[in-house]
Amino acid sequence: MSDGLRWGILSTAKIAETAFIPSLQQTRRGELVAVASRDAARARQFADRHDIRQTFGSYEDMLESDQIDAVYIPLPNSLHAEWTGKAATGGKHVFCEKPLGASAAEAQAMVDACRDAGVTLFEAFVFLYHPKSLRLRQVLAEGAIGDLVQMTASFTFPLARPTDNIRMNRELAGGNLMDVGCYPIAYARFVFGEEPLSVQAACRLDPEYGVDTRSSMVLTFSGDRHAALQSGFDAPGGQRAVIHGETGYIAVPQPCHPKEQDGFVIVRGDREEAVTVEAGVRTFTPAIEHFHDCVLDGVEPLVTATNAVGTLRVIEAVRESSATGRRVDL
Repeated sequence: MSDGLRWGILSTAKIAETAFIPSLQQTRRGELVAVASRDAARARQFADRHDIRQTFGSYEDMLESDQIDAVYIPLPNSLHAEWTGKAATGGKHVFCEKPLGASAAEAQAMVDACRDAGVTLFEAFVFLYHPKSLRLRQVLAEGAIGDLVQMTASFTFPLARPTDNIRMNRELAGGNLMDVGCYPIAYARFVFGEEPLSVQAACRLDPEYGVDTRSSMVLTFSGDRHAALQSGFDAPGGQRAVIHGETGYIAVPQPCHPKEQDGFVIVRGDREEAVTVEAGVRTFTPAIEHFHDCVLDGVEPLVTATNAVGTLRVIEAVRESSATGRRVDL
């Protein structure tokens, strides 16, 4: 393997422009060399804006190129599995947007395909690799708030309707759970360090679009510990989490999209301790750097792509619980 990775992007999605490219530019061993679009003119315009030297007028052409080592896939959720599979067949390492697949079974098939092809697969829950999250896990392990008891987490924003936004497109595996809801679910699993035992949930389904637009969930973990989670497109709020232990709690702003300078607050009685984390780089950068280390140096991933399967199993249980009005055991 060379000293760096040559990256291509499948599509000209906005998140590639606003999040991935600026973060990749801050890494030591990654170079963006190509972009692909089904519209060749759009690919060229995108490339001109970001000084990308090569464009492809189809996704297939990029995946067949021997000038590309890894691809970032920010396509709609329903297309993740197809193009991850084709990338793996083409020997390309894959950094795929979340959620990894449209179902747990689909995500597992993606994990299996990449493993069989000998390529690395990451799901872009970038908080999992960020110094802020790693520092939080260290603080929890050190017993800063005693044994964990429960937590809350939410991610909401208002999405105006009518809209042609893909988040509201059922055919593209849209809905709030597949966009913002997966974040607090993944974060709760990260905090507790295990899979939940059961789920009780209620979702609001939009009758016009046929997708869930808000969800309230209670995940039960071992030892009768709980995570109360909310997500949706129907109200403002952004993202936040509060983690409760037997001797205190930790308030975490912006848990899933950490900033260059960020942190959290530990509260014990009437004492507050602000923990500052100086990442010094954009949100995606630590995850991409770790991806490079795994591919180029054979480092074991901090989190494997199998983690994505667990998130989707919980999402499926949330839907079942909401539809039946019953708790779903996992």
